[in-house]
Amino acid sequence: MPKPSDPYSFTSWCRESLVNFTKMNAEKQVFIGFVLAIVIAALIRLIEMTGGIPSLFEHLLYFPLVFAGLLLGPRIGALAGLMCGFLLSPLSFSDSMISPDEIAGGWILRLLAYTAIATISGIVAAVVQDLVAAEKSAKFQYQGTELPNINALLEQLKSIGQESDGSANELVDIFNFRLQNLEKIQQQIGTEKANELVKQMAMQLKKLLGDQLHVGQTSKNELVGVSADADANTKQLQQKVESFLSQPIVVDGVSYQMDSAAGVMRVSKDKLKDDHEKVFDEAQSHAFNAFQKNQQFSFLEQNDAIDQIEEVTFSRQFSEAMKNNDIQLYYQPRLNTNTGYFSVLEISAKWVHPKRGDMNLDEFKPMIEEASLTQQFTSWVIQRTFKDLRTWQKQKIIVRVSIDITINDVVDPIVLNVLAHELQETKFPARNVYIEVSERALMSMNDKSKRYLERLRSVGCNVIAAHFGEGRSTIQSLFVLPVDAVKLSEELVQKATSHSDKKRELASMVKMARSRGLTTIATGVNDRAKLLLLKQIGCEELQGSILSKSLKKSDIPWARIR
Repeated sequence: MPKPSDPYSFTSWCRESLVNFTKMNAEKQVFIGFVLAIVIAALIRLIEMTGGIPSLFEHLLYFPLVFAGLLLGPRIGALAGLMCGFLLSPLSFSDSMISPDEIAGGWILRLLAYTAIATISGIVAAVVQDLVAAEKSAKFQYQGTELPNINALLEQLKSIGQESDGSANELVDIFNFRLQNLEKIQQQIGTEKANELVKQMAMQLKKLLGDQLHVGQTSKNELVGVSADADANTKQLQQKVESFLSQPIVVDGVSYQMDSAAGVMRVSKDKLKDDHEKVFDEAQSHAFNAFQKNQQFSFLEQNDAIDQIEEVTFSRQFSEAMKNNDIQLYYQPRLNTNTGYFSVLEISAKWVHPKRGDMNLDEFKPMIEEASLTQQFTSWVIQRTFKDLRTWQKQKIIVRVSIDITINDVVDPIVLNVLAHELQETKFPARNVYIEVSERALMSMNDKSKRYLERLRSVGCNVIAAHFGEGRSTIQSLFVLPVDAVKLSEELVQKATSHSDKKRELASMVKMARSRGLTTIATGVNDRAKLLLLKQIGCEELQGSILSKSLKKSDIPWARIR
């Protein structure tokens, strides 16, 4: 309770009293409601009898009854209204105490009005509470299982990082469990039982790893746990997790063997305080990389990288460069040969390195691949792109952008999730987004990545088969994949300008792609010979230095973009 000298003491007292009242059990609330009704009714009748206030003012009783219904619900509100109606009726007072001008039976109408107004208020309050609860559930619970979702887990990490008690060097474990055969089991037993299976697994994890563990669900086949009570014995932790993964989950007396894998990342509280979202992304990245290597259990501690100090140093420099805007986005316009205007802006990046100077993506790409930072970098590019798109939306600028999501020739579901999240948050038209996926990545992507890509395509995104010609696939092989356009490699274009046979092959390829509804895009157009050749064979979109170099956001020629 605040001190009397606190200028906000009365407000705080009211708020706390209200909260404490709503926490009371039903019997106490009913008792207080009746007492309140008796006091108010008696005071109003007393004022009316003494002639101090016209009887009209007894209708002020509606206001406390409205609040009674809002706070206590429709049933208790109705009781309070009914009680007030009886207390202000001839049943409670003699005829001599009733106003002579009161019409016969008027008190019955008043009783009904008191009861109705409190009941309706209670119903409105209940509806509002249900809507608020539904909104909260949608924001912080995973649909189906009602487990905490990614938003709730991020909030949990944030609160752990902001805890004032304990040392900032205390350790926190972030668990990631991939339920790799859940979809197959769901097809056999149905969605409802599959959700029950996931909930049962979450309960058993909490029981195994302690009450400090907060378990949530970030996707249909992924559970994430956050524990502020890190087990110092790493081997024992591994044994616990591997033992759990090997045991079947029992639902309704039926055992199900889960094909699962786990990744654990251990960080200090201090790291969570600095940037909890970044730590969560790193944990997801670590787990994903481990699963790609078919590891059932993978553990990463912050200090494990001491033996790889050069890689850690680069990772830190690169992360700081992204944070400090030393890495910046550049936009290269792509020419539409049918209109003569630029139609799409392709995203690229440059790094102003303190020692090596300006580096384009091709120069620092091997370093981020070696340090396993491709997922983090690609996600950052997507987020920064949509930040610019939000600015252009406010300026009423219509623009199309093309983003390469496979700089390491892997279609990462987490990156696709980042893209989907940004589309949802910004409400940017999906039809104006082009997703570039390398030819090699398209041919080797797993079922989950393919499904995610198809979902993005179904909402309007355009998928481009990029770097076509660098692999061994044919144009016919692209027709069965979820693509809308094919982007010819520089090598393919270069060969076509110097060999007549290659020129005929390229022309045939462009014609075949267009007949199947695929847009054809050529890159590396750096001289007039290539420009004329590609226009001649009917390539629809061209990109290269002879048309435009990569530009800063401030240098984009908006007048030439349609």
